[in-house]
Amino acid sequence: MAILGYDQHGHIAKPLCRRARHRACGFSNGQYLVGAAHALKIRGTRNLAVSFFGDGAINRGPFGESLNWASAYGLPVLFVCEDNQWSATTRTSDMSAGEGAAARARAYGVQAETVDGMDCEAVYRLAGRLIDEIRSDGRPRLLHALTYRFTGHVSVDPAGYRDPAEVAAARERDPIVIARARFEAQGIEPGRLDALEQAARAEIERAVAAAENAPWPSLETSRQEVQDLASPDWT
Repeated sequence: MAILGYDQHGHIAKPLCRRARHRACGFSNGQYLVGAAHALKIRGTRNLAVSFFGDGAINRGPFGESLNWASAYGLPVLFVCEDNQWSATTRTSDMSAGEGAAARARAYGVQAETVDGMDCEAVYRLAGRLIDEIRSDGRPRLLHALTYRFTGHVSVDPAGYRDPAEVAAARERDPIVIARARFEAQGIEPGRLDALEQAARAEIERAVAAAENAPWPSLETSRQEVQDLASPDWT
């Protein structure tokens, strides 16, 4: 969507791909996806909706509203809180009462589990189990992943409000570092891992270059990928 010049706050859905996404401040995406989950339940499918959000979003009203609706109506939605400990430029613990996202979810009757968000395998296993459970009983779940934000909130944020020692300590637990050490312990040759890393970096560089070299979108594209009908085609 970004390479087409779309503002992700306004262009949120791709019906033919059965994908609805919204990158917005707060918890707006949760409300959209709870609505999508309700539609999935009405249609009787085995599909589910997945809502990703940060720890700062749990202090906004839509978080509680979405949990309440999903729990009250028994909807197939997985809430994923990527808890990086910082809400923009404020430490989340300084502005959040209680025990966090998981505790708040349980208060609404939503089963919630916390996982080490720096451990890729642990997150993968828990997410898989929760998805299976949702497909089995149709009820919502919340996955609370404890992680850390290495850089500023946005590209121009130098993050001078944080202790450099704290950031350095967190970087020692970089998910890629942890995964690489685990693979090497399992006998995978370092050269093979180096090749995978180089291939991934090259793919990223190609994507960045394609975006930077793409032509400016025409005015006509502003009306594309926008729902202007009462009943969009989801077939």
